[in-house]
Formats: sequence, structure tokens, C-alpha cells
Amino acid sequence: MNHNHHSHENREISKNKLLITIILNIGITISEIIGGIISGSLALLSDAFHNLSDVFSLIISYIALLITRKKKDEIKTFGYKRAEVLAALFNIIILLIAIFYILQEAIKRFFKPGFISAPIMMIVTIIGLVGNAFSVFLIFKDAKKNLNVKSAFLHLFGDTISSLGVLIVSFILMFFKNLYILDPIVSILIALYIIKEGFSIFMESINILMQGIPRGINTDKIVKRLKSDKNLEIKDIHHVHIWGLSSDSIILDCHVVLPEKKLDNINDILNKINEILVCEFNITHVTIQIESEGFKHSTKCLV
Repeated sequence: MNHNHHSHENREISKNKLLITIILNIGITISEIIGGIISGSLALLSDAFHNLSDVFSLIISYIALLITRKKKDEIKTFGYKRAEVLAALFNIIILLIAIFYILQEAIKRFFKPGFISAPIMMIVTIIGLVGNAFSVFLIFKDAKKNLNVKSAFLHLFGDTISSLGVLIVSFILMFFKNLYILDPIVSILIALYIIKEGFSIFMESINILMQGIPRGINTDKIVKRLKSDKNLEIKDIHHVHIWGLSSDSIILDCHVVLPEKKLDNINDILNKINEILVCEFNITHVTIQIESEGFKHSTKCLV
């Protein structure tokens, strides 16, 4: 009950913070599009379109947090937590599409650099940098606990790094007016960094949706730990399945074989197993089938 209360409270905090960052990023996007057109900076326009993808990303993340608040029902017996994973995956796909477009434009500009108004570029970039940095600070803690918020955080962090890079370019162009080639170079470097970071979230989202073992979980280590407990006297553990419902909810089900003398203390044994799994491995949803040493699985109805 306490765990659920804190989880709900954390989602409320994340939801409010995301709402603030959405408003901030709409303002940043508008200012950077106008500034990019006036100054002629591809890096600034790239940052603007990246910011626009951030706005969509944050809205998707916000909606996903609202959906996850829905209680489980007869159809969705596990609830709606997977909405967060789907949002994270969708966000990363949007981000990668936007980044590939930026790469394409940067490569074109690399061979045909154009005039850039450094003062306008610098002023608009400072506005964007301050707004993005504040947004990153706002959701930093939540990004560690939630894959959905983490994907939104990557969008914002990428924009902060992007704005910083653009700011450096604009500063250099104030003194060396012919180094326009720096603009596409910075765009390419930023794009490559974001692709690298985005790919890891993409793979983590796919792993959860494919019901793979969550990162940091070792099945052999869990089985060994349970079998080593002398009070449990577990003879065997098989049919072990571990997967993530979301980035912060891990599920385990397995069959546990006990000696006949231990079958009268099943409740105590189950409590101890659950305690080990929750406290030592952060596995919060556990389903265990208890079997005696002589039990054999029926294959009667199998074709």
C-alpha cells in the first residue's frame, strides 16, 4: 500500500514537471525558428526542429503518465504501465527521424555554407540554453526511475548540449566571420551523440516489450541465492521467467521444489522468498508454484 502511494505521488510530481517543460519548450521552439530564419543559422534551425520534436515527445510522455494512472481491469489485468514503454519507444523513433533529417541538411550545408548573423544566433541560443537547462534540471531525478521520462529527458538533454554547441559557434563567428563551416560541423556532432544515446533507450524499450530479462538482473544469481538459504531447503527451481512490465516493475514466476517435510510451512517459505526477491533484487511481483520432490508435470493434453 505504501509502495503504491509513493508510486502515485512520484507520477504526480513527474506529470507537473513535464507540463512546465512542455510550456517552456513551446516558447523556445518559436523563438529559435524565428531566430534561425533571420540569422540564417542551420544549427539554430536544427535546434529548433529538435525542440519541436521535444514538444511532441513531452506531450506523449505526459499522456502516457496519465494513462498509467488508470487502474487494472478485466481486460488489462496488469494495468496500463506498458503505456510508458510505448511512449518511450515512440519518442525515440521521432527523435531519430528528426536527427537523420538534421544530418542530411548539415551534410548539404557542409559543402555549401551560407551567411550567418552571429549576434542574433547568440541571443536566441542563450534563451534556448537557459530554458533547456532548467527543463533538464526539473526532470533529472525522475529520468532515473522511469523509462518514459528518461526518453523525454534525452530529448531535453540533447537540446541543452545542442544549444551549448550553437552558442560556442555563434561566439566564434563573432570574431571569425568566415568560419561558417563550423555551423554544420556542430550539427553533425550533436546528431551523432543523440543517435548513440537514443539507441540505448530504443533497445531497452524493445527488450521490455519482448519480455526480455531486465538490465541488471541475473537469473542464475537469483536461483543460487534462493537455493543457498538453509532455512528454505529448496531442492530445485525451474521454469523461471523474469521480465519487466515497465522500467520500474519487474515480474518473476517460477516453480519451487521443496522436501515433503517443508510443505506444512509453505506460507513462511513464500514470505521468505518474497522478502529476498523484493529486498535484494527489487522484484516486486512474484508468482510461485510450490512442488514436492515427487511431483511430475502432466503432458497428457499436450499435442
